[in-house]
Amino acid sequence: MHKLHHYLMIALTIFAAIFILQNMQIVEVDILFWQINMPSALLIAVVLAIGVLFGLLLRFGKHKEKAAAKEPERD
Repeated sequence: MHKLHHYLMIALTIFAAIFILQNMQIVEVDILFWQINMPSALLIAVVLAIGVLFGLLLRFGKHKEKAAAKEPERD
């Protein structure tokens, strides 16, 4: 299992490197009143990171609600 983990990490690293090298063209992004020029790979990585953060925040909130529901009320 330990070797499988290493092989998976190597494969994902190679995949990420290929993805970045193939998506280096500059794209223009309009955010409200600003225009930003950035590589498309960076744009995708930023959007992915934002999505992961929102997912973690939602997950944390659900765990916090479950913990509060399990805790007995004190009067």
